[in-house]
Amino acid sequence: MSVPIRLKRLTVGALGIVALVLAGLFVAPYFISHNEARLAVIRAVHGATGVEPQIAGAVHLSLLPTPAVQLEEVRLADGTRPPFAASAIQASVRLLPLLIGRVEIASVTFRHPHLLVDTAADGSMALGLPMRRSAANGQAELPEIRFENGTVQFRGGNYAEPLTHVDAAVASAGAGLNATGSFQWRGQPAAFSLSISDLTALERGNRSAVRLRVDGEALKLGFDGGVAYRNGLQADGTVAAEAPSLRTVLTQLLATPPVTRGGFGPFKLKGQLAIAANTASVTKLAVELDGNRAEGGLTIKPSGERMAVQATLATDLADFTAYSGGFAMTDESGRDWSRELIDLSGLDSLDLDMRFSAARVLVRKTELARVAATASVRSGTLTLTLGDARFHGGALRGRATIGRNLAGEADVRIEGSVTNFDLAPGLATLANVSNLEGKGNLNVALRSHGDHMQALTSDLDGTVTLEASGGALTGINIEQVLRKLERNPIAATAGLGGGRTAFDRLNARLRVLDGTALVEDARIENAQMRVRLSGETSVVHRDFNLNGLATLLRSAAAQFEEPFEFPFMVRGPWAQPYLLPDPAALIRRSGDAGPFASPLRQALR
Repeated sequence: MSVPIRLKRLTVGALGIVALVLAGLFVAPYFISHNEARLAVIRAVHGATGVEPQIAGAVHLSLLPTPAVQLEEVRLADGTRPPFAASAIQASVRLLPLLIGRVEIASVTFRHPHLLVDTAADGSMALGLPMRRSAANGQAELPEIRFENGTVQFRGGNYAEPLTHVDAAVASAGAGLNATGSFQWRGQPAAFSLSISDLTALERGNRSAVRLRVDGEALKLGFDGGVAYRNGLQADGTVAAEAPSLRTVLTQLLATPPVTRGGFGPFKLKGQLAIAANTASVTKLAVELDGNRAEGGLTIKPSGERMAVQATLATDLADFTAYSGGFAMTDESGRDWSRELIDLSGLDSLDLDMRFSAARVLVRKTELARVAATASVRSGTLTLTLGDARFHGGALRGRATIGRNLAGEADVRIEGSVTNFDLAPGLATLANVSNLEGKGNLNVALRSHGDHMQALTSDLDGTVTLEASGGALTGINIEQVLRKLERNPIAATAGLGGGRTAFDRLNARLRVLDGTALVEDARIENAQMRVRLSGETSVVHRDFNLNGLATLLRSAAAQFEEPFEFPFMVRGPWAQPYLLPDPAALIRRSGDAGPFASPLRQALR
């Protein structure tokens, strides 16, 4: 037989089969009733869920382009859980059984389903869609269940959280099931996959292996372990999470962004998760955030509309520079304090208790060693407590709180002390003062309230004290300058800088009231000289208005001579203050013969 004849016969045979199938499809509706199709879908749904669906709408049977049965207005309820509803069920029908007049369902699609998940106070969940499988009416192979453009509503207490645009496919896998799909949460799309090894065990309150993976643009989350519903949700296993921006995740989760303006960027977490009694805890925790790595433990527990978080973290090195800008300090020019409103709403949805230890901590140019600290948030108030840290050879302890007062303004309190620290690097770090050497003690107690930094500085109250002994003031030799001024007050003013002044004692005590720091006591002295300061410095305007008196002390051999005293002034902005002698004192000491007395008198008139 030639090849063309064979090809012709094959073509004729194929066309005959197609014609038979089409004829069967056209003839089948006359032998299959709508009620039979309806019952087939009901049996399939009952076999997959254990509940017989309630059909309130019409039944449609279509054979082209593919055999399908559609039932409208569907509801599933077993009396023990929230009802499950869908606008329609679209069931695909197997072709070959249909040709002999039997309806077998291959898959069931719920269109626009609405699923409720109720969460009780103990963490137990009531899933609106039952999944107790039962091979109904002899159907051995259970159909695949699909959901198209649905909504899953989580509710409990005073909250309700929906997942929208839910598309999913659920298929049997032995005693368990596998599910894959996608959804949107608060406008963010994500894909998921879920594997449950034993559905019957879950129904009985026993443990079943579960694997869950969620891949979203904002967050990737994975869990691999065991789950049981026994007096609430119980779970244990390995959890992993990764996000390009933790700030985005927290903003979506808590509906408010973190308080700090920076930080909370790339994030990774891995550990052993345990869920029981409505509490989730992670042990053997390894976490990375903004390049910092730490280990420890974490516990999370919902508390009404707030989230309670406890954490213990330890690390070798932590760089907190990214979080140091809690709110704008100055305006865009940098010359005035900022009037940008302070937003503390990020503290409203969280209760926090964190214990933290680190071998080294960096905050901008500040470095601390052997740090032990705690951070807590209670009723919208953040408290940072530094129990102990090494700061340039000294011991640093302190506490800072920020919250809202009854008027809704930011309320800030700072208390701290540094004992026996190296003055030169320490004061350079804290106040950009680098011309003091030796060891000293610093104490700070400040409080203020306001809507922005300008208001905070205007209301600032408190005290600042500094004590030191056996140190030196660099950049000037006070004793040498005083001796020059004693010989020729006018001529000596040309060069007051240079040198070094050793001191036996240094004391400074400031009283801050309404944004102005009053100098209650400020002095530096040794056996040859003494310098005292008085006046004020404005925190609001950031400038000095100080008067000083430098005294050259006499030795025992010259005790009958009067000490030489020379007044001076410190004026100008904090960034560039200037020191100048008191003009009136220069005139008095120079006399009429002084070469510069007359010009000074003219300048003072």
